[in-house]
Amino acid sequence: MKTMIRNIEHINRFRGRAIRIFSVLFATAFICIVLTPLEARWFDDRKAGAPPVIEIAYRALEPGEVILASYKSGQSIRKAFIRFQGRNYPLSGQGESGGFAFIGLDLTMEPGLYPMEITAERTGSRRDVIRRDIVINRKEFPEKKIWVDPDYAVPPKEVEERIAREAELVSAVYSVVTPHWLGTGDFVVPHEGDASPNFGQRRIFNDKPRSTHTGVDLAVPFGEPIKAANSGKVVLAGELYMSGKTVIIDHGLGVFSMYGHMSEILAKRGDPIEKGAVMGRCGSTGRSTGPHLHWGVRVLGARVDPFSFLGLGLSNR
Repeated sequence: MKTMIRNIEHINRFRGRAIRIFSVLFATAFICIVLTPLEARWFDDRKAGAPPVIEIAYRALEPGEVILASYKSGQSIRKAFIRFQGRNYPLSGQGESGGFAFIGLDLTMEPGLYPMEITAERTGSRRDVIRRDIVINRKEFPEKKIWVDPDYAVPPKEVEERIAREAELVSAVYSVVTPHWLGTGDFVVPHEGDASPNFGQRRIFNDKPRSTHTGVDLAVPFGEPIKAANSGKVVLAGELYMSGKTVIIDHGLGVFSMYGHMSEILAKRGDPIEKGAVMGRCGSTGRSTGPHLHWGVRVLGARVDPFSFLGLGLSNR
């Protein structure tokens, strides 16, 4: 209960936006504010039974957010998937209450109107298709000047090859998608330390524009334990030049969480890990100005704010 309260406090403190749940109903009689029916011809056959319901949950429709699409069991759905931005998202999480999938809105996503197509194949060869347009709102990210060791602002030639090699390794880790869900319930914060509202921050190191900050920094004292935000499998546990001692956990369905700058790694690559298990201790390794935890999440390559995962309603998944 205490953990749940802390999660809610984090959401209110750094975003101030409540999770919104919209039901996408496969019938022209129902219209959602964000998702509106466009083609009534897909819904002529209504004698076969009640239309299935696909629920869309999110904190905000902005760059750097995540969308949870799900359906409840008992609706005669054999298979369902969403087509969005040229990618298919099968609702195949196989939770106890139905199928689900995660859609990441990368932090570089341009605001505008985006079409979404939802398909549900039902028993009896019935196929329901609905098309909606969703509006992605503009999101302004902060900018900050930071002073670090010169070797981290402009890496010397002798480490450029290492940085490139490590970038390829991390990219390869994120490219392997586990087709089933490994998580357990809702995500939790890996430490109770205060979080900086610096996701998506444009950073200028030693007066030189550099990379965008793709995670959230938690103020954690040196040596404090760092916990897994959800269950999964450890797919990387090692020291990288930029993020220092780093652990990456695969939660399934293309969702990965990353923990950087630790002083000690207590997990091994390939091991399963439970939500809340200690996988390392806070430090200041890599490009860091002091003890803290860098916490990041990716969804099929999309870089999203980790706090957008809190309170999505995964308790029954």
